[in-house]
Amino acid sequence: MSLRHSLVLSLAVILSPAGFATARAEPVRLVHEGRGLDGELKLAAGKTPRDGLMVLVHGTLAHNRMEIMQALQETLAERGLSTVAVTLSLGVSDRKGMYDCAVPHRHSNAQAVAEIAAWIDWAGKAGAGKIGLLGHSRGGAQVAYYAAQKGDALPPALQKIVLAAPATFDRAVAPAEYKARFGGDFNAVIAKAETLASAGKGDELLTNTDFMYCPKTSVAAATFLDYHNGDGRNDAPSQLSRIRRPVLLAVAGGDEVVKDLPQKLQAAPRAEKIRTITVDGADHFFKDLYGEDLADAIAKFWAE
Repeated sequence: MSLRHSLVLSLAVILSPAGFATARAEPVRLVHEGRGLDGELKLAAGKTPRDGLMVLVHGTLAHNRMEIMQALQETLAERGLSTVAVTLSLGVSDRKGMYDCAVPHRHSNAQAVAEIAAWIDWAGKAGAGKIGLLGHSRGGAQVAYYAAQKGDALPPALQKIVLAAPATFDRAVAPAEYKARFGGDFNAVIAKAETLASAGKGDELLTNTDFMYCPKTSVAAATFLDYHNGDGRNDAPSQLSRIRRPVLLAVAGGDEVVKDLPQKLQAAPRAEKIRTITVDGADHFFKDLYGEDLADAIAKFWAE
């Protein structure tokens, strides 16, 4: 067991086939870099992690019990696929629910990637010989960033990646989007953050600053810069050509959040192993019967 993170739920419990005649959920927890990370393990009826396990990663400032995560766990279990939905800490140990905007933002994409890697490692320790990784929205961009960074060094057991309505980012249009959302001056905030970072003060807080879904919050200069970096880390389509695993990318046909995803996909270079589907009419969260369509596509992709 790694010194950096430890398994808290007994593997003997989750590996036992007894008691899993019907799908059930169990809380799981690991410790990574001193922070508690929480997940919800849902084993399909008659399955153990040895039969395969997919790690699910939520979107911006969200958590593992949000509607789309719960729905995916339910619909995938119905199709025989076990999952663990995880909550990224965002710097807060054992975080529950949506991120509290009153808490200063000191998290990063690198932190999210490290926690995703920790959950993949956890799945391997749980006995999963075949592992999948799914990210929704910003979680999709972070999953893509994780996989692209790892390249050929991805764990062999990680065989399938799913990006559901993954986030995009275009630095060129960020000022206009920031102005439309908050009425603020994006370039002024960036300039202040860059000045602090260049002086070695990236940890210093920008107070009363609009960030993500949090108006007038406090955010570290380095955090603001990281989530507005135009090098591709915040833009899933730009990472696709570097991913060395089969990828299913699901576009929500009626997405009002990531509106430019189809256009971004057309322009982005991609590897041969990237498969794109569109769930016509689906909103960003694949609600209602659209979630069934998404689950069908994931189950088919998983079985291939």
